Amino acid sequence: MDRATVEGYDLAYGAGELKTLSDGAELYYEVRGPVDAPTLVIVNNYFIICPLWRNFTAELATRYRVVTYDLRNQGASSRAGADLTFAQHVTDLEELLDGLGVATVFLLGTSISTLICRDYAARNPVRVAGMVFLGPVFNPFGDRRRKYLTKSWLHSLAAGGPRGLFDHIYPLVYSDRTIESGGSATYLALRERFLALNSPSQLETNLKASLTTNDDPRVLSGIACPTLLAAGESDFLASPASMEATARLLPRGRSTVIPMAGHVPYFEATAAFEALVGAFIAEIVQETRPAAFEAAAFEAAALEAAALESATVGSAAAR
Repeated sequence: MDRATVEGYDLAYGAGELKTLSDGAELYYEVRGPVDAPTLVIVNNYFIICPLWRNFTAELATRYRVVTYDLRNQGASSRAGADLTFAQHVTDLEELLDGLGVATVFLLGTSISTLICRDYAARNPVRVAGMVFLGPVFNPFGDRRRKYLTKSWLHSLAAGGPRGLFDHIYPLVYSDRTIESGGSATYLALRERFLALNSPSQLETNLKASLTTNDDPRVLSGIACPTLLAAGESDFLASPASMEATARLLPRGRSTVIPMAGHVPYFEATAAFEALVGAFIAEIVQETRPAAFEAAAFEAAALEAAALESATVGSAAAR
């Protein structure tokens, strides 16, 4: 990932529609891919917007029906007041899928939205065929660490605004290799987009809403669908051992690690991310062995790592 890649991201709105919810709020959503294919619903975390997923799901959208949307109080969806709760996001997802007439879906959550997916699956077990937790924020023990981190982000936001918050989370979510190879140019390009897409009030409301839910590990035992926990090897929250322990709490859970990536592998290892998610869905739909599909994802990650290695060496030589 370099500055040119970041500056080339398609962030344009206009390709989607608005879904009016029962309380009058509207959610912006986009649907891409074959109409008769299995449906993959990607749930945003708090720091990205719906159109961004077009840059990370081009291959997936050739095989699956990909639904992406802006959460309430995000992007082109309706704004929310300071009383926004995390449970509202789960209800919004239910209403969105009801409106789309989707009976069964595959869910993909990233970071904080892994909890939205968890709670949706717990409330709607027959509607979820499979689920991917990417960079899960929960663990087998509880939510104290996550909430301490969130409160520290709120302090950074209060002290330094969105720029202060970005400077706090940037070295956490990206891998050391990406940060070193991208240098100041990539940092500045990502920061510019973060500041353009996130207002202080939106960030504060969304972060505070995440404090209104809990990560009770016992909830996981009631989720019956196949579930994959995945994270970059440099993820600051989801260690391999923690993910393995969490996966054991799920009746049909397993975990895997994506090489050369951090908390947001769709940014840093897009090909590996798409290969892994596509493989997981195909495994369930076609009842194919998981090993072959995970091998495909690691092969994609290896190719991306080799390209990054070449770029890094070239950059170092230039210096």
